Amino acid sequence: MNKKVLFLAALCAASFPAVAGGYLTNTNQNVAFLRQPAHNAVIGIEGAYYNPAGIGFMNNGWHLALDIQNVTQRRYTETTFGPFAYGINNNGKSVKQYIGTTDVPVLPHLDLAFVHDRWFGSFHFGVVAGGGKCDYADGLGSFEAPIAMLPALINTMAGSTVVSAYDADINLVGKQYYFAGQFNIGYKLMENLSVSAGLRMNYVITDYNGAIRNIQLQYGGQMLPAANVLGGLISTMSGGTIDQTSAATMASGLVGDKELDCSQSDMGYTPVLSAHYRTGKFDFAARYEFKTRLRLKNDTETNSTGISQFDDGKSIAADIPAMLALGVQYSIIPSLRFNVGGNFYFDKQSSQYNSATGKNDKQDYIKNNPWEFMAGLEYDINKIFTVSGGVNTTTFSFGKSANYISDMSFTTNSCSVGLGGRIHINDRMSFDLAIFRTFYSHLTKSSADYAGVGATYYKNLSPMAALMPALAANLTEDKLKTPGSDNFYRKSFVMGIGFNIDF
Repeated sequence: MNKKVLFLAALCAASFPAVAGGYLTNTNQNVAFLRQPAHNAVIGIEGAYYNPAGIGFMNNGWHLALDIQNVTQRRYTETTFGPFAYGINNNGKSVKQYIGTTDVPVLPHLDLAFVHDRWFGSFHFGVVAGGGKCDYADGLGSFEAPIAMLPALINTMAGSTVVSAYDADINLVGKQYYFAGQFNIGYKLMENLSVSAGLRMNYVITDYNGAIRNIQLQYGGQMLPAANVLGGLISTMSGGTIDQTSAATMASGLVGDKELDCSQSDMGYTPVLSAHYRTGKFDFAARYEFKTRLRLKNDTETNSTGISQFDDGKSIAADIPAMLALGVQYSIIPSLRFNVGGNFYFDKQSSQYNSATGKNDKQDYIKNNPWEFMAGLEYDINKIFTVSGGVNTTTFSFGKSANYISDMSFTTNSCSVGLGGRIHINDRMSFDLAIFRTFYSHLTKSSADYAGVGATYYKNLSPMAALMPALAANLTEDKLKTPGSDNFYRKSFVMGIGFNIDF
């Protein structure tokens, strides 16, 4: 089958490829996270994002960190759907694997902080969600399923096998970026207690361009336009009640070309509060990020897909969930530090557009809010070399039906391992090097009507069935429903290098 489907990572609307975080939250905001992900109570320049209140315990003066990362991810969806067996290049199999490849050569982050006695401030820039390119060379199951249904549907209408295969050209290119600049200002209330307040400005831009063209069916040993095959059959089965022209018009609604050209944008603001407390060998920190309200407004040039989500002028809810981050750092000895932390995401309390209902209620599908646990060790070998490592686990609870996720937008429970080190050039300059590997679990989602294909066909065929009573019994919604399932999992790897300097 000649199919090409291109997606950018945020089309999957999940956490950024290959990093931990809530479903719409990317917590990889500094290369130091890759080598030791339990950063919620760490005192350092990376605290501009992870622990703004901790900046108050740094030395007076300016501090700067800049890093770049390389992200690679593979998304796997193994789809089981009976009609796939008709695919001209599917070798008669009803199980097909779709692989999405994501490669981000350069992902940058910037942190800047200034400390003057009890007052301090910081700035962070990063991509808090979205970004990257995800390429599905063989398409996706939910895109192929409606086309795969055509041979079985036509053969049912004809009462014999008249169509033996299908083919189509599909392409969709999407991109989505959540650029964020975060300012914090804080004050050291006591020698062992500091607080900070900040505001993150999120600028979201998305763009979707795609088409479904050249749907063909193998009829009489030839590949012919699907509209001609289906239209001719409708006219014949109606006994002339529906003329050829009208029949072709009806058929084109199901198998005609579809196009999409839609851009979206919005700006949202995230208040951030944090506190840090030191006592003896312990550091305790907490950070709360409020929910960010986002309504992406469509600027649509073309939308013949029938998907109202992309209608011109429509606003789509895409909130960034609130989160609570807690962390503890324990200095076993001055050169050896142990860190633990937890992130709690309030996904159920953030509005997300639901294409199934046409409302901003997709979050209602989530059973329980996601959470993370992180732990790590950092050891100063000497004044030059520091080594570190850690783990990060992420747990989601989408419920038995898992309606919140789909092959276009999914993530699963994961465990990540990070390793790396810091090389101190002198007392003021250092480099960070790190790698980060994430291992994802499998998640299977089954449906009695895969991708809603049966319901869609019933809606479109009902007027025809009324004109062809002999077919009505075979064109009911129950008989058109076709079961299917998706098995989801991923693989990902990140590596990065960073530069730090104290002025």
